Amino acid sequence: MKSSMAAACEDPLFCFLNVGETHVPNWHEGAIWSPTDNPCVPYSSKNSADDCRERQRICCEYVDGVIKEIIDPFLGATILICADHGDCWGEDNLWEHGVSHPMTLTVPLLIRLRGEPLSLVGL
Repeated sequence: MKSSMAAACEDPLFCFLNVGETHVPNWHEGAIWSPTDNPCVPYSSKNSADDCRERQRICCEYVDGVIKEIIDPFLGATILICADHGDCWGEDNLWEHGVSHPMTLTVPLLIRLRGEPLSLVGL
């Protein structure tokens, strides 16, 4: 009997996965900082863009390690990975993501088209 993941690989499939670890307060299981310690609070005078960037980078690396087994069965498929929004970390004195600003509209985008990485450079 095939696993449900193997069976899903044979049929068209759309899957949406929201990864909370990459959202403020940028925390993951086992992180060395508390989930209540947030250096990116709207209207706070104690924010740190450097800490926000570092924590988001660490959380993205964590997600890279755990998402592999979810994506592996679909490596020959078309996969699109992107963020739903960017964040303002002090740009124009904004510390949030629920506003219209060039930084909140800037998101990473990765595409594998039928298993092959797609370069969007120059498009």
